[in-house]
Amino acid sequence: MAKFKAAMYIRLSYTDDKTNESDSVGNQRKLIENFVAHNPDIEVVTEKIDDGYSGILFDRPAFKEMMQDITDGVINCVIVKDLSRLGREYIETGRYLRRVFPAYGVRFIAINDSIDTARENAGDDLAVSVKNIMNEAYCRDISIKTRTLTITARLGRGTGAIPP
Repeated sequence: MAKFKAAMYIRLSYTDDKTNESDSVGNQRKLIENFVAHNPDIEVVTEKIDDGYSGILFDRPAFKEMMQDITDGVINCVIVKDLSRLGREYIETGRYLRRVFPAYGVRFIAINDSIDTARENAGDDLAVSVKNIMNEAYCRDISIKTRTLTITARLGRGTGAIPP
């Protein structure tokens, strides 16, 4: 019997085709499944996928379902590929990591960032804070670049490389 009942939480910001699951979603799933296969104290009981939702907002359908599972006592562990999959907004992501999850006794694991709240010194507060800040900065940078590209295209200017 597994000690931790886990939710695999998978998120992708943007997808062109909402009818098919993106490769990134499948890759995140495989990474988490591989991690769980090597950790017998964890049993995945649910998978939550927000495909096509920004990490800046926490008003995501699967995220809300996962939080309901936490409050209902269905799960006590959340596993993500990396911290940015949970969220890209520094303050709100930090609130979940430092306040909400601990209040419900939830173990949080971000595989690629080596964060596991069940282990001491696995993702110290400073490292997690810096990663959160970088995740938010990345999101803002991409947003500015996308807006600039869109405006340039609307003005009829070239937006791509010049062919040889």
